[in-house]
This record gives sequence, structure tokens and C-alpha cells, in this order.
Amino acid sequence: NHAAVSAVVEELVENRIETLIIAGDTVGYYYEILKVRELLQSFTVIETLGNHELMLLCEDPAQWKQYGEKYGSGLSRNLKDLGLEGVKHIRSLPHPRSIAIENTRFLISHGTPWNINQYLYANSTTDIWNKFESYPEDVFILGHTHHQMLKRLKNKLIINPGSVGQSRCGMPNAEWAIFDLSDSSVTFKSTPYSPESVLEQCATFDPSLKMLTKHLGGEAS
Repeated sequence: NHAAVSAVVEELVENRIETLIIAGDTVGYYYEILKVRELLQSFTVIETLGNHELMLLCEDPAQWKQYGEKYGSGLSRNLKDLGLEGVKHIRSLPHPRSIAIENTRFLISHGTPWNINQYLYANSTTDIWNKFESYPEDVFILGHTHHQMLKRLKNKLIINPGSVGQSRCGMPNAEWAIFDLSDSSVTFKSTPYSPESVLEQCATFDPSLKMLTKHLGGEAS
């Protein structure tokens, strides 16, 4: 979602943020992956795989057919635009991904560190949360649900910054978060943007798929 990412990048520049952590799913749904990648070139980008990247790397025609029926043509267009080098980059991404920035240790995953496809919500069961205690990292950043979340468990901090490209908060905003290394604080952001260009593309490429537009304020279209 180039329109959403563009609006967020403006705020990143204003806040002098230089390092971005992306918890997967940079591909799929929408159509302008190269423009999105271009917007991110001036930042230090640390990313991991999402389930949509796994689909892009899949070589099973039956799986691709199912994906296209459910999500539209975005992924196939992304694959064509990325080319060999772009796909090689995605194939090189680890999941989960452990990094240290200054004195903070992060573990980045899409679903959970142990299951890329697992949905984790604030009301998930205790046995799931207890699994985080076995990891040495301090801060866990994950995605997949498209919903913002913050959970503190003893000495662990678990953050879902939400979705920039397709937020499901009920408003067509780009959702993300700022992590402050100085005090380990988290500030959730919800950036307004105009989805008109994305809605027009959906109407052109995948006019029958309402799931692509309903979260962008395009239910009627």
C-alpha cells in the first residue's frame, strides 16, 4: 500500500527515525511493491518473513490459485515486479529474527516466534504467553493480526504495531508504533492518508474482491 507507507514515511522523517523494524507481509494484497521499497531505501530496514512472503516463495500452482481467489492479483504482480533479485532478498529473510540495538534485544516474528501463522491477541491463553519466557530477548515485535497490541509479561515486552497497509481498526489509517530505546516506551500511531489511489487500483485489477477495499473505507465501492 504505497499511499499508506508514503504517509508514514513523512512522519518518520519528521521524528528523525532512522531504523525500521518490519514484522513481515510487505507483499500481497496491493500492487506497488517497487514504489514501497523505494520509499524505504533511506532507512535501515530490519525485516522478517510473513505468511504472504511464504506464499510468494511457494512453487505449488494449486496454492497460488487459492491465494489468487482469496486475495486477488497483488501477490502475482509483486512477484513479477520484484524479479530475481527481489525474490532472492525475500528468500534470505529469517523467521524469527533476533537482533540487538544498543542494549535492547529484539525478536521479530510475524505470527509468533514459534509459528509464523499463529494469531496472537491480547486475550490469548496463558499457556501461549508463557512460551515467551523461554526466549532470551527482551522485546518481541510481531504482526499478522493487523491489530495494535501491547503486552507486558514480567521482564518481557510484546508489541504488535498494527498494519500500515491494511489496518483493521475500523478506520482507513496506517497503524504503526515508535519504540524509544532510551526508556523502552511504546507510542502507538495511527496516520491518516488518502486511500483513493489504492481503491482505484483495486477496482481495476480485482473489482470483485471487497476484502481488499473494505478496510480502506471502500466498502461501498
